[in-house]
Amino acid sequence: MNEEEMNEIVIKEEAALAFADSREKLLAVLENDHLNMEALSDLEIFELFWATELFPIYSQKSPHTKRAYKQDLDYILRFFVTKTQGVKQLTILNLHEYLKDVHDQYAPRTVKRRNTMLRRFLRFLHVNDYHARDLSLQVKDQMKPEPLRREIDFDEMEAIALAFRHTVKQKKHRELLQLRNETMGYLLLTTGMRAAELLKLQFSQIHETSSINYIEFKGKRDKWRRIPLSKKTIHLIHRLKNLMQIEEVLSSYICFNLRIKDFPISYEALRLIAQAASDQFSLHSTSPHWFRRSFITKLLSNGVPLYEVMKLSGHESISTTNQYLQDINNIENKLNSYFD
Repeated sequence: MNEEEMNEIVIKEEAALAFADSREKLLAVLENDHLNMEALSDLEIFELFWATELFPIYSQKSPHTKRAYKQDLDYILRFFVTKTQGVKQLTILNLHEYLKDVHDQYAPRTVKRRNTMLRRFLRFLHVNDYHARDLSLQVKDQMKPEPLRREIDFDEMEAIALAFRHTVKQKKHRELLQLRNETMGYLLLTTGMRAAELLKLQFSQIHETSSINYIEFKGKRDKWRRIPLSKKTIHLIHRLKNLMQIEEVLSSYICFNLRIKDFPISYEALRLIAQAASDQFSLHSTSPHWFRRSFITKLLSNGVPLYEVMKLSGHESISTTNQYLQDINNIENKLNSYFD
């Protein structure tokens, strides 16, 4: 098989990596008490894993999690198609080659995530008697040092947030889109929201009282959070809502999508806006998550108690928040030793 034919197979399999209810063989497998996968192709086995293990019908995982899982599973599928004799004939040598490929190409967190996905897939095959041996035991995380974390410059992050408005290229609704982008950038900068949380944010979740303005929403793991809003943020939201009414753009979302009625823009669109804005001020790539890191670090640098920062950021564990504090302390210690 030549390279062109192989690429065509990969493209077709990636396009098909969504569980198809109409497939008779898969439906027949699911009707039995025990999964009998012997008659399924490799692609159908991946689809079955996706539908029964990762995303069964009762699953309530976020779009961000679904996107990450799909990327990991796509990578594993591509590896199996191009570098092995198939799922049934998988060998320990194949797994070692996979581990080396992932280790050489990706950062430690991605390596750990992709290895975890492979372990889950191999365990799924063993539990359902497709593999006699539990090959998941062969997939171990390699020791790889964490890269040095980029130091956060608050002035730089604010400049990037303000530059969101300058990334608009189209002429139709130009002023409205500029205001939408500026509002998104300022919300990222001053609330520490995750990108997925910002994209789901609706005008109805903005609350104003005589003493405080805040947003209240259901974040990751369905946990409710309340985050105070600055006067400038409220001002931008009011301006955006008024301009939407003037230009007759109807949407309940702050990050509205002009092409799809009452739907927010995609994460990829937000990422590209952040990247285009950061290109004007920074040599580093800036994803939407960097604003969250900046927000948390700034709160801790200003002496806000660890528990309060944990509540505002929506961290599940205080140890996650504490890691930011340790990073700040490490930077301060390095600076002090430098000037001693």
